[in-house]
Amino acid sequence: MADRTQDALLAALAAVLSLCLPVLDPSAAGEIGPVWVLLVLGACAPLALRRRLPLTSAAVSAGVVSLGVVLGQPQAGVMVALAAIGSAAYHREDRWLALALGSAIWMLFNIVLAYEPLQPLDLVAIAGTAVAPVALGYALRLQKSRAEQLARLREAQVRQVWAEERAQLARDVHDVVGHHLSAIRMQAVGSRKALTGTEADGVLTTIATLSAEALQEIRQLLDDNEEPPDLDALVARLPGRIDVRGTLPADLPRDVRHCAYRVVQEALTNVTRHSSADEAEVRIADDEEHLVITVDDQGHGVPGPAGRGLRGMRERVESLGGSVAAGPREPRGWRVRARIPTRGGAR
Repeated sequence: MADRTQDALLAALAAVLSLCLPVLDPSAAGEIGPVWVLLVLGACAPLALRRRLPLTSAAVSAGVVSLGVVLGQPQAGVMVALAAIGSAAYHREDRWLALALGSAIWMLFNIVLAYEPLQPLDLVAIAGTAVAPVALGYALRLQKSRAEQLARLREAQVRQVWAEERAQLARDVHDVVGHHLSAIRMQAVGSRKALTGTEADGVLTTIATLSAEALQEIRQLLDDNEEPPDLDALVARLPGRIDVRGTLPADLPRDVRHCAYRVVQEALTNVTRHSSADEAEVRIADDEEHLVITVDDQGHGVPGPAGRGLRGMRERVESLGGSVAAGPREPRGWRVRARIPTRGGAR
């Protein structure tokens, strides 16, 4: 729909310019009349179809100009028709270039015949003027096609890199965590036997330590290999109206960026789960030393005791030396604010 509107506006603009420019030339005043106006409008109107029916648009414009030759108005809409022919060469495949070129030559041939018998140089001028818009349209289409091919190639390369990184991640998880899980299993099996209180305490402490180390290494591996977070995509997936003010700086350390994304994700998830609010506001500020993220809602509901999501958010932020504050706000609603140091991380 946007393309159709743009093409219709282009046709209208071409008509206005074509009708106004001759008025500025006193020598052309005698040529302006009802027939000339109708011919100009007839040549410009097909531009509204230049994307949906490019060849039809070009042929109709060229036909109107040729009709103008018969009616004694050989200059009416010539430049517009050439533009329509160039647009057809841009929007259609190679096999239709001959038709677009033929339309241009036929139109120009009729125009020249209206003035005087053809001379050899006239044929050269006709060929050059006809080829120029077609060649320009074809060159622009080739450029666009190559740009699209490069974009597809880059996208395929990115997907390949991510596939390789995910495969490496799977291997790392197996190698790094496998040892810890094996040790935990051995400790758990051994604890089934009769142990004294001191021995049981030592075994359980070892299990807790190994579990914490394994969990930390898994988180580190996932953070290092996770795709760059996209706040816009996150907001688009959630219901209600979410106003985001500010953006994550492009040069944030990777771990800070992921942490900030998780804070926003968890805070907005809590809004949808626990609050009656249908609107929320996310504010992101960077004071060069800290990234401050504030998520407010206007709901009446108040989340209960800190759940796993809020605890996980707090642990993630505190692991980077930051802090999280969550609680009710006046006169109503809930606020989550996180301060995350931005110095010292890997950029």
